[in-house]
Amino acid sequence: MASKEEIINGMKDAIIAYDKAKCLELAKQGVAEGVKPLKLINDGLTPAIQELGEKFGRGELALPYLMVGAEGMQDALNFILESMPKGEYRPKAKMVLGSVKGDIHDLGISIVEAVFQANGIHIYNLGRDVPKEKFVQKAEEEGVDIIGTSALLTGTMFEQKVVIEFLKKQGLRDKYIYLIGGGACPSSEWCDEIGADGWATDVMLGLEAAKKALAEKKGIEL
Repeated sequence: MASKEEIINGMKDAIIAYDKAKCLELAKQGVAEGVKPLKLINDGLTPAIQELGEKFGRGELALPYLMVGAEGMQDALNFILESMPKGEYRPKAKMVLGSVKGDIHDLGISIVEAVFQANGIHIYNLGRDVPKEKFVQKAEEEGVDIIGTSALLTGTMFEQKVVIEFLKKQGLRDKYIYLIGGGACPSSEWCDEIGADGWATDVMLGLEAAKKALAEKKGIEL
């Protein structure tokens, strides 16, 4: 029988090796052998995906590999969360996330979902080509803290402004933290121009932006 440390370290190694099946197998083993679910998440899954995210940010890892690692983490994370008694997993914040209208790419959305959920931010993933009304409707329905919009294509970047202007029109701008990301998001200038609360072009920078905004605007510490 493997020790708790061996299971946790094995999960990390499996994600870094892009072995989705092994990671899920070890997650199941950990749950069966009584390893605390949050320990599996915080000590096993999170450090591994952070390492891959940092490598991607430094240009040492291609996006497809990062996506495979994130998928492996998400599969294991979903199993762990489903195994927990109802009410035991209490995310500290909630976020609506999706690619803006006209953007048919959802590359990176699953990565953000996996990393953010492992760090205490529950994600409502709306997928791609999401109209402004759907972002706001879901945010209102679920009582989220953050609305996050992604624009991978330069031609759809303006839709990030459309969403925030719609929030203002509805009198809801101050209710939500508004974060923007994606390959088309060029710099802090665009963030400042449209009045967003933070921006990022990769998942780890996005997580830091979310943490900073939650602390400053909501008093939520992750």
